[in-house]
Amino acid sequence: MAERKQRFPREAYNFISLAGAGIALFGLAATVILYLLNFFSDGSNPYLGIFIFLIFPGVMFFGLLIIPVGMWRERRRLSHGDVRPLVVDLGDAHHRNSVIVFITGTSIFLLVTTIGLYEGYQYTESVEFCGQVCHQVMAPEHTAYFNSAHAKVDCVRCHIGPGADWYVRSKLSGARQVFKTALNIYPRPIETPITNLRPAQEVCEQCHWPQKFFPATQVTMNYFLGDRENTPWEVKLLMKIGGSVEGKHSGIHWHVAKDNQITYVSSDSSRQGFDQITCLEDGKTVVYTRGGLPLPDSLLAAARVKGFERTLDCIDCHNRPSHRYRSPMEAVNQALASGRLPRSLPWIKREAVSALSVVYSTEAGARDSISQALSSFYQDQGVDLDRQVIETVQGLYDQNMFPHMRSRWDRYPVNTGHFLWKGCFRCHGSDLKTAEGKGISDDCNLCHTIVYQGPPGAVADTLVVAGVTFRHPIDIDKSWQKMHCYDCHIGDASIYLKNNALSGLLEPDVAEHTATR
Repeated sequence: MAERKQRFPREAYNFISLAGAGIALFGLAATVILYLLNFFSDGSNPYLGIFIFLIFPGVMFFGLLIIPVGMWRERRRLSHGDVRPLVVDLGDAHHRNSVIVFITGTSIFLLVTTIGLYEGYQYTESVEFCGQVCHQVMAPEHTAYFNSAHAKVDCVRCHIGPGADWYVRSKLSGARQVFKTALNIYPRPIETPITNLRPAQEVCEQCHWPQKFFPATQVTMNYFLGDRENTPWEVKLLMKIGGSVEGKHSGIHWHVAKDNQITYVSSDSSRQGFDQITCLEDGKTVVYTRGGLPLPDSLLAAARVKGFERTLDCIDCHNRPSHRYRSPMEAVNQALASGRLPRSLPWIKREAVSALSVVYSTEAGARDSISQALSSFYQDQGVDLDRQVIETVQGLYDQNMFPHMRSRWDRYPVNTGHFLWKGCFRCHGSDLKTAEGKGISDDCNLCHTIVYQGPPGAVADTLVVAGVTFRHPIDIDKSWQKMHCYDCHIGDASIYLKNNALSGLLEPDVAEHTATR
């Protein structure tokens, strides 16, 4: 019988080279299949490219590398006259069929496993997984997310963004979080990830294009007083978003224009106070420090090492874009403006804010106490209270307060504006000065102009484009000129809750009413 001709060198017929060929074919097949799935799918995952162009091609090249290693090892073995422990002869029908069955079965198994792993990976990137499955400690953030303007944007779009570098960093960070969760040593409340944030322009500007910013836009703020009639009070602002005219930047987004790059040093880990600000003004570098006194070189060096020096970007002001918890006053104002709470119900603004402002130890206790407080008050007033009103106020609590995680609106400063927190006044009107004593202007008209204020529809709702002087809805004389908004509407629960009487956050008559009830 004639000797069968071998299609490959003798050294290629060994188990290691055969395994390498199988691995290489698997890597090639997985790459092609995932590429076709991505090509014909409706959406696009920003990390799928990692598998298509990095991971599975790496598997294929690893398999190809094994083939010559096996051949080299087989050649050495044959040169020593060793008998083959395993003979694979593809010219033999039995061997060939066995190899085909093995490779086919293994490839199918590995492909199914790959698809399963990929689907599992996709699930770990989903909103449901982030908020409800593995990260149940994230329940407050998950709830706030669904009440935000980014409710239809997947978590990973902002928390990771595109690129393998930050993907790997996020997974390493996630591994640490899983470890802390398993050992029940995670912080309560969950800390805002400030020190390891990536530059916001790399993420935010995928959707928010600076080239599309409007120079100005009108914003209406709806408030309700804490009186019997829940008197509405409207403030319309012309927000100077900012733009560029003939290369000159203006408005709010002047702060993040590339030509005006601002860096700051903050020894405060929450970045609610700055020690030094450096920016460009008329092409010149200007440095502001506390009291105009230069920072020691040692402090600057330590700030750079610890990550306390940072280039100002979107997230330094828009620091809670998707996970903002509303204060009792904000939440009730929104509910009244949207009609979820009836404006015709006497004192509902005051009573709802009062019930929501108490620090409760459990969610169940909060709901019971809110129901009892509202029912008792309106029973004394001889008013039939609709159960829906109680459920709405309870819902406001559930959206913004989470006792089991010690998460409340007052634990997380919001830097857009200056109503409850320092926000803008971290720089403007602060003690930051140049060496010559020049401070940063606190003129509110730099960022917005009040074009109307008062009861909705008054004076035919006339807008004054040139702007009007601010008028506080409650007569507090000229106190508002001598202090900042947040000095009264304080965002610190330890201050605004005193002897179970509300102060600061609420209108003066509310605090007095609560203290004497």
